[in-house]
Amino acid sequence: MLAPQPLYHIIYHSMSSGEGMSPEALAHLLRKARAYNQDHRLTGLLLYAAGTHEFVQVIEGPRDEVKYLYDKIALDPRHKHSFVLHEALATGRMFPDWRMGFVAAATQDLRSTTGYFPLTAQPGYARPPGLAVHAPEQLRRFLADFATPLASDE
Repeated sequence: MLAPQPLYHIIYHSMSSGEGMSPEALAHLLRKARAYNQDHRLTGLLLYAAGTHEFVQVIEGPRDEVKYLYDKIALDPRHKHSFVLHEALATGRMFPDWRMGFVAAATQDLRSTTGYFPLTAQPGYARPPGLAVHAPEQLRRFLADFATPLASDE
């Protein structure tokens, strides 16, 4: 039997490639993510601002599973400029009942969460301009607030 791994989480930001994601494409993505996460003991939250094609996602679970999934996501051609805002061992899950929660977020919510002012794609940039990420605990608290009204949606 494998030794239990510590609980871990990654919070990252990225931008959708091309013209963004349609509601149908997002629904398909969520179905696949939820099935994968169920099989790999992962939970989390995906925020998407359609107006600016921005994602913020929380992935939590066993450390190796979280790191493997993020590495896979970072190479996914459906988005670009993936940047880890915070990653660390976790004392508990922020979204224990969600294989993958989803919120169609306002651009301003994402920007106030991550501290990006403004976010614009520029060729070859490694980090979005104006990066001023909030302290990890402040970021976690803000994201955890999304769980309350949506507990029955996932």
